[in-house]
Amino acid sequence: MRPTSETIRLGAREWSIRPLTLRQVQEIEPILMAGASESKSNVSAAMAIVSIALQRDNAEAASALDDVEATAPEIAAAMAAVLRLGGFLPAVEGECAPGEA
Repeated sequence: MRPTSETIRLGAREWSIRPLTLRQVQEIEPILMAGASESKSNVSAAMAIVSIALQRDNAEAASALDDVEATAPEIAAAMAAVLRLGGFLPAVEGECAPGEA
């Protein structure tokens, strides 16, 4: 069963994110790998990952993400939702993991 869309919230803004495409997964993977070996800011990596997810259906929001008022925990929660949709993190209990039937 495919994962369902997730809603992410940053400050007063809210967006629905569909399951990721393979292209999006490929764009996110190097960010995760670089985070393990570089000193890049965790917030910067999280914002890049959220931006990749927003680009497909909310390109304008993705390009203006730096101007959204949000807290670090909100950014972390949004990134976690995107990573679940891409199969990088386990699905929330009760949902099928990506690739499972």
